[in-house]
Amino acid sequence: MHTPVNYITTWFYKESKEEASFYPQLGQKGSSSLVHYTCCRCPLQKSEFFNIYMQIQVPFFVTFKHYNPDAQFIFFTNLNQKELPDYLIRLFHKLNVEVVTLPYTCKPPKDWYPAWQNQFYLYDILKYMDGRMLENDTFLISDADCLCRTPLNKLFDAVRKDGRPLYLWRLLMLCATTGITLPQMEEVYQSCYGKEATSSITYYGGEFVALRKDIISKINIAYPQLWAFNLEYGKQHPFKLNEEAHILSLLAEHLSIRNTTANRYVKRMWTTPHFNNVQPGDENYPVWHLPYEKKRGLYYLYRLIGEKSEITDEADFWEKAGKYTGIPHISLKKKVKDGLTTLWMKFK
Repeated sequence: MHTPVNYITTWFYKESKEEASFYPQLGQKGSSSLVHYTCCRCPLQKSEFFNIYMQIQVPFFVTFKHYNPDAQFIFFTNLNQKELPDYLIRLFHKLNVEVVTLPYTCKPPKDWYPAWQNQFYLYDILKYMDGRMLENDTFLISDADCLCRTPLNKLFDAVRKDGRPLYLWRLLMLCATTGITLPQMEEVYQSCYGKEATSSITYYGGEFVALRKDIISKINIAYPQLWAFNLEYGKQHPFKLNEEAHILSLLAEHLSIRNTTANRYVKRMWTTPHFNNVQPGDENYPVWHLPYEKKRGLYYLYRLIGEKSEITDEADFWEKAGKYTGIPHISLKKKVKDGLTTLWMKFK
């Protein structure tokens, strides 16, 4: 008899110079210029973009594994293992993280949109998992700039029961950030399916998605029709579905899987000098999503964990994690340290 499996996964797709697009959170393209960067005290010549994303895998997998030891962990990438830094290979070996190398077949056409063009890799991952998962298996795919601070058993129980916890990103300025408004997304939906949405379209961020095997199958069946329609729609209209979360948001309506379950487990916490949405109590979320902390707090945690690859003292670790990432308060010491880190990175 099959014992249901909980999969916890994240991914990294390395863009070539020809396909490189812009990533606003890092302020650079996915194929940024080569720099000398220190990884666990070992000089490694790689792009800064590459190094940042390799380093944040360490706190991601260490924290998620610590609280979910029975889950199966997968790192998806278009790289082969020899292209990964040594410290990450050692970490994956110690934590029993499987590396799955996948090609990018859902890639949008050249010059599709200036940012986030690796994001449709999600749908290659979903196709792969559809062929791997069995009945009642559950699947969580998360951005790597997240920390897990509690077991996720209740989340996986909800996925097994309801099939579809999604993260509803409550963002009003959608046009300014992703090139399309919610009303425009409704227009695309109505044009594609010949009917109005049951209620106003909402935006589901692709950074934290948990699904049951049968829901993944439904998405994979429905995706090609919407994507083909979107390709033609974009040729004739000034707006289109530019990234993977736009597609997910319309499929959520089409497949009747809209919900806000995942919002009880994760929050996107902005900690920039110009915008901070963190409130007292947010430190109690099971998962912290920290987009601004890739080059700051998550880097400090990467250095803190080092070669240990484990959490030995939970209280001490989370006290430091809170100080490093500014959850729930940004201290003056962090502001100064972040400023110096930013200057150092610019200098490097």
